[in-house]
Amino acid sequence: MATRKTRSRRYDAEDIKVLEGLEPVRMRPGMYIGGTDVHGYHHLLREILDNSIDEVINRHAQSIEVTLDDDYRGVTIADDGRGIPVAKMRKYGKPAVEIILSTLHAGGKFGGDSYDVSGGLHGVGSSVVNALSEELTVWVQRDGHEWTQSFALGKPTSRLKKLSSTRRTGTRIHFRPDPSVFGMTTRFDPKRVRELLESKAYLHPDVTIRYRDPRAGEEHELHHPGGLPEFLPHLLEASNRHPIHAEPFHFERDDSPRTQLILAWTEGTQETVLSYANGVRTADGGSHENGLKSAVAKAVRGYMAAKKRVPKGVTLTAEDIREGLVAILSTYIREPQFQGQTKGRLNNPEAQSLVENMVRPALEHWLLHNGSMADAICGRIELAARAPEASR
Repeated sequence: MATRKTRSRRYDAEDIKVLEGLEPVRMRPGMYIGGTDVHGYHHLLREILDNSIDEVINRHAQSIEVTLDDDYRGVTIADDGRGIPVAKMRKYGKPAVEIILSTLHAGGKFGGDSYDVSGGLHGVGSSVVNALSEELTVWVQRDGHEWTQSFALGKPTSRLKKLSSTRRTGTRIHFRPDPSVFGMTTRFDPKRVRELLESKAYLHPDVTIRYRDPRAGEEHELHHPGGLPEFLPHLLEASNRHPIHAEPFHFERDDSPRTQLILAWTEGTQETVLSYANGVRTADGGSHENGLKSAVAKAVRGYMAAKKRVPKGVTLTAEDIREGLVAILSTYIREPQFQGQTKGRLNNPEAQSLVENMVRPALEHWLLHNGSMADAICGRIELAARAPEASR
């Protein structure tokens, strides 16, 4: 029997390639934005928007403007924050704004006193957007002047220029994602962008977001000073779900870790939890969301035991307790550990116990002091627990 020979391929030192600058981003964009589909396209917008939100979180900005290009291929995002630093960095001989926009892992969020908490922590977001854009222009207002610089595919196409004098501060960025990366037909979805901005306005009651869609002739001012208590009815209405008790449970803590929570049980069977860490939507959950789920189950069990409401002849599971639950959780952590650059999941192990230890006693106290609503919730949970038996 003839032996099969493997094909010989050369593999020497000359075959090793070192990617420099923003080359890794353009070669493997999915590693930084999750993919080059419509989700990745919108992720670029979120990266720039979250930088403006970080200024809001740290009380340096109150206003954000988002304007779509007429063809929906580009977007401009502006804020009235402190403005990206423009002074020359001695070590590199270039202005800080150029370093931030054209160098991976460059930014003001690696500790220090520039930000108490932030959604950005890798110093990657802005430079990734720049690398994957056919054109990007930044305008900065600070130090008594307005400054501007342009880029293409992550590389400067102009030097930083000083424009007119101004007393204002802030940053404005316009970019158009590269069609050679995302395809010629990919565009920003106005509805999707509007929903993203709405959620940011609910999460940050102090900010006013102005959204403009020139093509549709629309302009909206998004400002929700009521915060999460306004967000929950909006979410319930959008999903056509109805709560089974008169008032939701609302928890708020200003001390570190700053945390907000609002929840209600509904007539539906689906469990919905929207969790956020430092203003970033954690669509895949994580330790803070696990802490919430554990707190809800333990608080309800504690109330049922205290009031002797534990249903007989049925095993009550945590899933039964959370059936129909709709919750919005937002917490702020000084050193968040997100899973990857897309930040879909929070991995800080301490966040689970922190959230659970805050929410569990507060929710159990609320149940004990709101008897009629607690009874409605318990009845809803008992029905969920008996439903499998009834279906059999």
